[in-house]
Amino acid sequence: MPDRASPSYWLLRFFGGIVLLLAAGLRLFTRLLPSDPLGAATILPGFFGFYLSLSSITPLVRALALRSRTHRVWTEVARDAFARASLPRRIYYLLAAVAEVDGPMSPAERETVQAFVRERFLGTESTDELRLWEAQPLHFDDRTGLAARIAGALDDSELDSLFCWCCMVAFADHNYREPEHRALQEVARGLGLPAARARMLFHLAKAQHLRGRSGPGADRTRPPSGAPTERAQALSVLGLPGDATPEAIRRRHRELVRRFHPDAQPNLGPIAQREATERFQEIQRAYETLAH
Repeated sequence: MPDRASPSYWLLRFFGGIVLLLAAGLRLFTRLLPSDPLGAATILPGFFGFYLSLSSITPLVRALALRSRTHRVWTEVARDAFARASLPRRIYYLLAAVAEVDGPMSPAERETVQAFVRERFLGTESTDELRLWEAQPLHFDDRTGLAARIAGALDDSELDSLFCWCCMVAFADHNYREPEHRALQEVARGLGLPAARARMLFHLAKAQHLRGRSGPGADRTRPPSGAPTERAQALSVLGLPGDATPEAIRRRHRELVRRFHPDAQPNLGPIAQREATERFQEIQRAYETLAH
């Protein structure tokens, strides 16, 4: 059976559903239940076939997009190591790749990466496992490809959380520069995030970071002099230009409330749910600032 991240898996599932629909339509299953006054032998396979086909469309599109975004050829060792890795370990690899874009991880970056993974996936008794991951790094220079390979296992809200985590790691050493900016662009491209959405998430993560919510290494100082005004910061959080009208602000707020209202994130765990709530609160604060 093909891997769930491959287009072949979802194509097989899609066409399997079509075959079930056709078989139900031709009443082939009635032979199994000759006495079936309610038509269950037709309705149930037909419903299941419809579900299989319909639920395969979005993952199939994502898998095909992944293939189109993943151009670089990984070494066999890197490919095998990634295939064996769990989702938490894959996310660790991505966060470490962002932290190492400007050289070896600093103590603050290492502590931030370890804290993110430990708190969200491994629990407190995980030092040895994290040391093992660090001792067996994934040797590659393809943040876009790594992010794209992870994206297939996550839904939209979880992709938002993961990109915000990458931003937090980039901010960890309080020295955000061009290499980190390029790395985040590569990650956003790999995750399939539109540029406008990635910019918005970047500013949401920055707002959370400045409020001291990014865990170890968080910047708890006031913004430096010459920083953007409160209104400019609020507009950035909402992803709006400086000349946005009140109507444009209200329209964007309604759109963001629908998109970022906290939902369950089963793959990334309860802390990601809390962070989604915090992002939603940042949106609310920005809107209240602009509404006054």
